[in-house]
Amino acid sequence: DKWVKAEVTADNNIPIFRVIDSGHGIPEPVQKRLFEPFFTTKPVGSGTGLGLSIAKGILESHGASISLVDNPPNTCFEIRFKK
Repeated sequence: DKWVKAEVTADNNIPIFRVIDSGHGIPEPVQKRLFEPFFTTKPVGSGTGLGLSIAKGILESHGASISLVDNPPNTCFEIRFKK
């Protein structure tokens, strides 16, 4: 089954938003480039590779951060907001 789950928690009063899906993680060579503009694993013409780069820029402009949580068995992105 495919699924997506959203969690909201806090760590030392810092709000944390996690998006977790049923994927089995992201290969290490791809992890290193995830947030690079125009990087995509899709075939030519199927994606621009801008989504995560734009999201990271917007979050950082508001003092937040986004990262991949290297925590198998599933794929998890974490957004941390400032206090």
